[in-house]
Amino acid sequence: MMRVLGAVALSLALTGCDVTSDGEALTDASAWTYIGELAYAPQDDELLTAAVELADAAQGFALFAEVDGCAQVARLEDDTSTWVSALESGPSCAACEERFSVIAGAGLLVHLPPEPRAGPARLRLGKIDCETLTRARPSADTPASSVRLWVRELPTLPRELVVPLRFHHGRFSPRASDAESEALLAEAAALLAPTGIRVVLDGSSTDDTLPDSIPWFEGDPSALEPHVEPEDGVVDVVFAGCLEHVHPELGTHTLLDGLVPRIPAQAAPGAGIFLRGRACTAASLGPISVPVESQARVLAHELGHYLGLYHRLEDTDADTLMAPNPALVANPVFSPAQAERMRLHAALLSEPMPDR
Repeated sequence: MMRVLGAVALSLALTGCDVTSDGEALTDASAWTYIGELAYAPQDDELLTAAVELADAAQGFALFAEVDGCAQVARLEDDTSTWVSALESGPSCAACEERFSVIAGAGLLVHLPPEPRAGPARLRLGKIDCETLTRARPSADTPASSVRLWVRELPTLPRELVVPLRFHHGRFSPRASDAESEALLAEAAALLAPTGIRVVLDGSSTDDTLPDSIPWFEGDPSALEPHVEPEDGVVDVVFAGCLEHVHPELGTHTLLDGLVPRIPAQAAPGAGIFLRGRACTAASLGPISVPVESQARVLAHELGHYLGLYHRLEDTDADTLMAPNPALVANPVFSPAQAERMRLHAALLSEPMPDR
């Protein structure tokens, strides 16, 4: 069973930060409670925010953050455990008790301990350099920046949820026809059905503005944003051309079959699933031929990322669709723990985000 916080709104205790103009937490029409705007603390070289204590939140919570630039969870602990102890809790942190993606502009964070417990949770966010994804080094010329936070209790965990997908086809899409789209959806639905996630097609459109190639980096989702149409409860799927992860400092280019801007992707800038439709060499300007079964695996894998799953560093299951290359998995399934996490995020997806 899912651990759920009490029915009342979370109570908050903040030290050294501005909550609201009248000193009280604001609650919008949804389940979200506005915590306030936090500055980075001078005693921490303008790197970390003041600590936020979330009373009765050790059982888990969802947090939505709007940030100037980029930020990362720097500390997360309760009276029993330390989940994050440093500013390196990203997707590749094998030593972290819990991993959180970098927040570039805005992002959702979900904390769900494996066992129910009582007491508060304490959180600090840290400033990250958007070009290196390492801790920022503020100088006298660095403009002031801040973090705005909303929090809510976790929803109950349903046995099955519907996740609407909206297809956007560029000129390299191998699934532009209705028949091809329906075939891909059917294959992906079969992979996802055992998790309790039922995907349906909410609509499709043609995007003539999609370029031949889309570069992406975790600290800069701006190339993705023009090609999605954010709407609560709907996941955009963009059939693009070449997709590359381009590191601005190292100059490396990594070919991608699919991507989401962050994990989880809900309400992040550029939130959507992007699928590659052509090779990335200059001479290869036509669409690639992708078997529908292979692309369905990539779509299911990327939806797993969208709904909060990382690669299998955190799993004992060596053979799941969240392996780094799902095409090589012999038995394409999600583990029970992965299925539970996906349903939790799908439940959050089906409810309104904060009214900002």
